[in-house]
Amino acid sequence: MPKMMSYVVRSSPDGWMVQREGKKSPESTHRKKDVAVRKGRSLAKRARGVLKIKGRNGKIQAKRSYAA
Repeated sequence: MPKMMSYVVRSSPDGWMVQREGKKSPESTHRKKDVAVRKGRSLAKRARGVLKIKGRNGKIQAKRSYAA
């Protein structure tokens, strides 16, 4: 069974970024966290994967699965 794709919303020097786990470059960057969460949710839903939302301290605040 293939590994489920995961996306992470985390803080960055420019604001907030959505990054696929295991990749160095972000999928997108945003000034506001809620916009980054919406983008991450969209990507995770499309991939039927997982979205992890982290706070500025780097700790996971929420984890959502969009598997079928």
